[in-house]
Amino acid sequence: MSVGQSLALIIEDDRDIVTLFGHVANQAGYRTEICLHGNIAAERLTGLKPVPDIILLDLGLPGIPGSEILHLIRSNASLKGVPVVVITGNPYDARSLEDKPELVLLKPVNLEQLTNILHRFRPVDTVKEETPVDVSTGFLNRRFFVSLLDYTIARSRQIILNHFSVLLLDLSRFKNIESRLGVDFDQNMAGMLRRILRPTDSIARFDRTQYAILIDDVTNWDIPIYIANRILEQMQKYAGEPLADYQSHIGIILCDAGYFGADEVIKDVKVALSLARVEGRTGYKFYARDEFNNAYDIDLISSIQGNYVMGQTPSRRRGLVITNIQTPNMNISAGGG
Repeated sequence: MSVGQSLALIIEDDRDIVTLFGHVANQAGYRTEICLHGNIAAERLTGLKPVPDIILLDLGLPGIPGSEILHLIRSNASLKGVPVVVITGNPYDARSLEDKPELVLLKPVNLEQLTNILHRFRPVDTVKEETPVDVSTGFLNRRFFVSLLDYTIARSRQIILNHFSVLLLDLSRFKNIESRLGVDFDQNMAGMLRRILRPTDSIARFDRTQYAILIDDVTNWDIPIYIANRILEQMQKYAGEPLADYQSHIGIILCDAGYFGADEVIKDVKVALSLARVEGRTGYKFYARDEFNNAYDIDLISSIQGNYVMGQTPSRRRGLVITNIQTPNMNISAGGG
């Protein structure tokens, strides 16, 4: 993040709008902050944090309503000049506002509308109209998935304090089967993963052979482990033979309010994936942070043969803290594939 980077403050509790606007703003070179509750927004705006360059404001917020947040902005000498874009599902609510925003958007909003907003208030050539969807698979692309992670982290920290899980699936060696079977690997993988995942799960294509999966509202260990085992089972059926020549690996992390940004999450799940690769066989590795905000390797009894008993408590193998794990095969940078 550069010191002079413009800041977009998103005060909205709707996941799709937050993610869309975050995606567009990041494309335009903004950094973003998210407030999902009116009380949190009021605290953020009256604090000593940097003044945003643009504010996206929902009128129907939980807690302090958006109309009062707008009045707070217009009454503050430091904030009154900041462009405010109001979002509402009720045109009457927008017309009855005592304090006027620069723009009003009626729900549902779309990518084109949000992109045009940034063109209007920051007319630069860096705004790219990139679709959130990967063309080959129909999954989310990496950039949009990062924006979705930002929303999920904010939700975990500000509203529910729940757990969520991220899986990173690597099929770089398994993709060799494409030439042998003469099939469309991307389409086949897309169909298989859709059948395995729940409607509430989100999946993105990170690069040619990596897929990231976001699982919301994880109440126990079983959910991400079950999904990982299902993926490995289906991969074996797809290959039609033992997976020695067509290995697939999965990194899994369990996330909570201890995470502050998407880069942290991606770094941790990449470490988990790297550990799965180091073992040299098809399988997965599970990471979870402890009360000291460290991440430890979780040694689970698990395999595609079904040795893992659902509901079994995983045993911790203490000693390897995430920041100290270094092997030549690991790439823990959040930026690469």
